[in-house]
Amino acid sequence: MGKRRRKTRTHLKGAQPEEDDQSGPRSFVVRSGAVTRSTNQLVRDMRKVMEPGTASRLKERHAARLRDYLVMAQPLGVTHIMVFTLTEANNVHFRMARLPTGPTLTFRVERYSLMKDLVNASLRNLGKAPGGEYRTPPLLVMNNFQTPAGQPPKPHLKLITSMFQGLFPPIQVEKSALPSFRRVLLVSYHPESNLISIRHYNITVRPHGVSRRVRKILNSTTAGGKESLSKSSRKVDLSNADDIADYLLKRNKRDGSQAPSEAGTEYTDTTGTGTGWDSASETDGSEAESDSNAVDLPEDYVGRGNKKGERRAVRLVEVGPRMELRLIKIAEGLVGSKRGEGETVFHEFVAKTKSEAAKQKAEHEARLRTKEARRKQQEANVARKQAEKEAKQKAKASKAKATADEDGEAEEEDDDEEEEEDELPEHVAGFSSDEDDEFEYEDKFGPAGGAATKGEDEEEVDWDEEVGDVSEGSDEEGDGQDDSGSESEEEVRAPRPVAKKRK
Repeated sequence: MGKRRRKTRTHLKGAQPEEDDQSGPRSFVVRSGAVTRSTNQLVRDMRKVMEPGTASRLKERHAARLRDYLVMAQPLGVTHIMVFTLTEANNVHFRMARLPTGPTLTFRVERYSLMKDLVNASLRNLGKAPGGEYRTPPLLVMNNFQTPAGQPPKPHLKLITSMFQGLFPPIQVEKSALPSFRRVLLVSYHPESNLISIRHYNITVRPHGVSRRVRKILNSTTAGGKESLSKSSRKVDLSNADDIADYLLKRNKRDGSQAPSEAGTEYTDTTGTGTGWDSASETDGSEAESDSNAVDLPEDYVGRGNKKGERRAVRLVEVGPRMELRLIKIAEGLVGSKRGEGETVFHEFVAKTKSEAAKQKAEHEARLRTKEARRKQQEANVARKQAEKEAKQKAKASKAKATADEDGEAEEEDDDEEEEEDELPEHVAGFSSDEDDEFEYEDKFGPAGGAATKGEDEEEVDWDEEVGDVSEGSDEEGDGQDDSGSESEEEVRAPRPVAKKRK
């Protein structure tokens, strides 16, 4: 019997406790209004940075407003929202707000680079994420968010720090496993230019003390014979080398043409023939052999051969996106909410005195009171109109019910009249409604009816006797007797009453 196949591409290998945590922060990364195509791509790249605690497959409608996202954020448990907008001057603004009460930080994006731009840059310190890094949140590193010596205090730096720290769950070293740390998000502040730079890196672990060419050979031999398009799994081309040492030590090809330096240093021509050889220090001194970034793994890590206790070199590979931000203002409340944006706490280009700030605060409170009174009046008007509508509906229903009752009574009266007309009157003499007594009429005409019947019977008897005595030839007498008998019967019979015709 064949072995049962286990799915590996669509199922996670091992438990992911970070993904099951429902109490961590969640975020929306959306765009508002009409933006460019590159800004749309920047929104998608920022969603990858914020994974797994963000809605990575959120679909925005063109007619969607910021208030729509704020309404849906509360039932979904969203704690932060980040919005990219495009101003009339074609400046990209980045807003970051804490839900549900604020504050709201507004940045202007001075410069930015997308993920695909960094991958296509072909620089040595850049690379493409291999996959699997976005199952856990990144490590947040806040750099230089302190007021420099000799400068006035900047309290807004502390607020920026707390806002960025609230985007990701806190690190629990005693509970978190080492393989869960796969990415780094670096946020740096430059006091000279007042800019905030954002960088996104992947953490890679490589063997320590091995040059790049040896590592390339090892990666090509562990590819398992499978064809792949990635550079790390391609087989090494040794067609231009007489020996393996030519590939490991020589920087130039056999024809004497100079090959590009992989370590960024000039090659050494010791023979004068145009073919240079790496010295021992250049071969051993690779970027992964510095003791400053070499560590002993405390436990197993992701990757081939990264076992506990092995000495490995740790590198950060930038995957993007890059952003240079300038803080414009900090406001209380939420932009787009019902209460609107609150008081401006900090503004980069506008400075106000205490009296101006107090005046602005009073005006803002007055606007809020006016807005609240208008809202209450609108609610009262809506309630009044609803009550009037319900009263009209009730009056209409009662009127319809009364009309239906009157129609029902009229129909009942018509039915009673028809029944009375169908019934025969009992007070009329000679009529009775009792159908069982069929001879009541004859009983009322007692003596006359009885005498007529008795005389009729005697005549019949006499007629029978005469017929018995007289011969067959005397037919005329019999006919006369019969006529007299029929006349007597007609005299005795009384006329029957005629029923009234139905109207």
